[in-house]
Formats: sequence, structure tokens, C-alpha cells
Amino acid sequence: MESKKTYHDYVIKDGKFIGEFEEMYKAFEDPWIQSQQPNRYSRQMAIMNIKRYGIKSIIEYGCGLGYYADWIFKETGIVCQSIDISPTAVKKAQEKFPYLHFEVGDIINLHQLPNKENIDCVLLADITWMILPQLNKVNQLLLENFRGKYLINNFVTYKGTQKYGLDFFTTTREYINYMPFKCIGYGEATTIDDHNIDSTTLFKIEPK
Repeated sequence: MESKKTYHDYVIKDGKFIGEFEEMYKAFEDPWIQSQQPNRYSRQMAIMNIKRYGIKSIIEYGCGLGYYADWIFKETGIVCQSIDISPTAVKKAQEKFPYLHFEVGDIINLHQLPNKENIDCVLLADITWMILPQLNKVNQLLLENFRGKYLINNFVTYKGTQKYGLDFFTTTREYINYMPFKCIGYGEATTIDDHNIDSTTLFKIEPK
């Protein structure tokens, strides 16, 4: 008998990238348990950095159901320009948080944003593993279009169980070393019972 699918079956499974995000959001009401703010350590640290460095405008990639954008709004008053590749996710996010701004888009097209000169910070909301094949291209686009601005990245690494992306990086420090930008801050958090390490990194988008 075939086992019941989980949302992981639509994203990354057995070390292989699937990337069926629209299908996932159609099949599951709350993938990643977004309503409970997973990876809350890194997200709280990111919000602290938003306040510390006087960031006033943010474009968020990987907004999902919008809960992170709502947390940022409640903590800082900033209405992010929140983008996700899934139309279903964007529709649900806009219904849940009508006072925020959500739209469908792909990070590989960030150079086509009409108002990019007004953005202080690009926020990657736990999408690093999802954009790994395009990461070098994304980094080049960031340098060409957001030089001097901030890049905040929230993502997780795994305690000895990672199967995907092993040729790129497996720890926060390896990720920082991989990135071509100047790192000005980072933080990690976990508990004994967690199988992953929750991290946030803050870069100035300029060459090291």
C-alpha cells in the first residue's frame, strides 16, 4: 500500500529537489506549519537586525502563507513586498492578511522589479535550498541591482542528516564562505531535541 504523501514529497525528498510548490499549497492547508512560525529563532534575529540597521523597506521572497510578513509588520510597521512562486500561496496569504501586500513572482526575475531602487533589503525566507541551482545567478542579479543594500537570509542546516546540496554547503559558516557578499552578522539557534540548526545571516550586497 502506498504511503500517504506529506508536503516534503513536493519539495525535497531523498536528496532530490522536486519543487512542486503550487501542487503542495493546493494539497496542504498549512505546509511547514507556517501558522506556528517555524524557525522562529532566526526570524526573530532577522527582525532585530531590521530594527538595528534602520531598514525601512523589504522585498521578501518565499512569503508562503504570509505569517512571516505579518510578524515583521507587527514588530516594525513595515509592509513587505512579499513574493512567492505559488499563486495559491499568494491568494491564501492575501486572504489571511488583507492589510499586507503579496504577489506572484520568481526570484530569478528580481531584476525586473519596477521599484527596486526604493528597496533597502532583500529577504530570503527559508528558500535557500529551493533556489540552489539558481543561487549563483541570483547572487549576480543581487549585485547588479541591489548593490549597497542589505540581504537577510533565513535558512536551516541539518545535524548529520542532510542529503541535498552537499556540494554547496552544509553549515552556516560554509554558506557564509560560499556567498560573494560581505557578511556583517549571523546567528544560529537549536535545541537538543531539534534535528536542524536555525540560522539567519545579514550581508551588505557588495563584494567581499
